[in-house]
Amino acid sequence: MAAAILDCASRDEASRIAAVMAAKALEQDIRGQGFASLFVSGGSTPEGMFRMLRREALDWHRVTVGLVDERWVPPDDAESNERLVRMHLLQDKAGAAGFLPMWMPACTPDDAAAARSVAYAPHCGRASFVLLGMGLDGHTASWFSGDPALNGSMMAPASPAVVSVRAEGVCTPQRLTLSGGPVTKAKRAVLLVFGLEKRAKLNEARRVDPQTCPVRYAIDGLGDRLSIVWAE
Repeated sequence: MAAAILDCASRDEASRIAAVMAAKALEQDIRGQGFASLFVSGGSTPEGMFRMLRREALDWHRVTVGLVDERWVPPDDAESNERLVRMHLLQDKAGAAGFLPMWMPACTPDDAAAARSVAYAPHCGRASFVLLGMGLDGHTASWFSGDPALNGSMMAPASPAVVSVRAEGVCTPQRLTLSGGPVTKAKRAVLLVFGLEKRAKLNEARRVDPQTCPVRYAIDGLGDRLSIVWAE
């Protein structure tokens, strides 16, 4: 069953709904198996959601937080998703959570992807919750249209958890990203999207080839485990 789009009256409402969904998913796994995993995207869209989620009264020391993708920049760079997550999510109560970075010092992106796959794999076989975003071009994670790996190694069932990609024509083209498996096997996920242009892209994504609009890989793969939360 395809995910429905939940239209919210404001970005604050959308952020609150996404935060509540994440907290419920984490709490369920903490109670059921003693630990939980949370994988999050960067950009400005999730900042409000992060600030709400970090105040939730969870056993955060039982939660491992990781990234959906990362630009190949150190964590003190303004473009770093790690920096964003540390500033806006890993504060208050959520400061007790464990964190898995993607960027590694003194390392090539390919070597880092191999090492991070080993670190990430135990936590993202069936992630408790994944927060996705979407660009105006229809990408999610660092899955970009035109990348020959999309229908090959990146989406293959045996792909490593983390892969290195070079997305030509975008800001900071060298990146690390979760491959298709860790995202589409998640127990619960939210695609949080703001703006009319992105709403139009969401509508388009349901009827186009995933190669031209890669967010469809996530929409199709997650099915009814995905909630699409939108606000203007």
